[in-house]
Amino acid sequence: MTEFTHVELWSAIFLTEEAGDGVTCSLDKTSWRGLMNRPEYEGCGRLFARVEHEEIETYLPLGGYTECEEGEIPRLILPQRALDSLFATGTGELAKVTWLTQEAFPEATRIVLRPHDSTFYSSDIKAELEVALTRIGVLQKGHSIKVVIQSLGDYPVEFDVVELEPATIVLAQGDEVAIEFETAVDAQAATLRPDTPIPKSPFEEVVDFSSMISTPATTTVIEGRTLGGTNRYTADGRPWNPHRDA
Repeated sequence: MTEFTHVELWSAIFLTEEAGDGVTCSLDKTSWRGLMNRPEYEGCGRLFARVEHEEIETYLPLGGYTECEEGEIPRLILPQRALDSLFATGTGELAKVTWLTQEAFPEATRIVLRPHDSTFYSSDIKAELEVALTRIGVLQKGHSIKVVIQSLGDYPVEFDVVELEPATIVLAQGDEVAIEFETAVDAQAATLRPDTPIPKSPFEEVVDFSSMISTPATTTVIEGRTLGGTNRYTADGRPWNPHRDA
């Protein structure tokens, strides 16, 4: 296990070459060669990066190196989905990376996925899904993955990783792996009754709109008085005003 105390996180959008496959991460050429030449990785299978940023971590398989400008700190190029999960912008934030071989993860025996789109059920994609999971490599419970379905015209379907066995982080390969699917997210939403009353928020203020209805103004007749206190009226019956009617 090799640990870079710090790496810089960069998005593939800053590269002049193709923006990768959306699954693997890559290093600048010097850092990649230095990692591959380490004796502990000679003859090993795949390498995985455990990337930690802002107390969040994610796992990605390491691909090849990337032709990019190099600095004093190794540069790790991540797909956008990984940057989003780490709450990183991919503009050079510092992060911690630990390199792990595939032997560090238990092989999956059970995988439960929840598709976001019920279109997934209209196609037999077992072979495509197995290839996609193998490329992704490491699955984490509670995370989501996106798989492009070729039999659906390269339509991307997102899956939530609902359950994993025998651990919450597994290697997506094994001799006998049971893959199960829960009801699609959009199908679950469609089953909600439209006439079901929406509970009122306990923080919602109840406003009595009747208090906002204007009512006719009530005119109060104030009798005009002389300085001596005698009530007086004008010829048309109005209260007499000494300043107006004098």
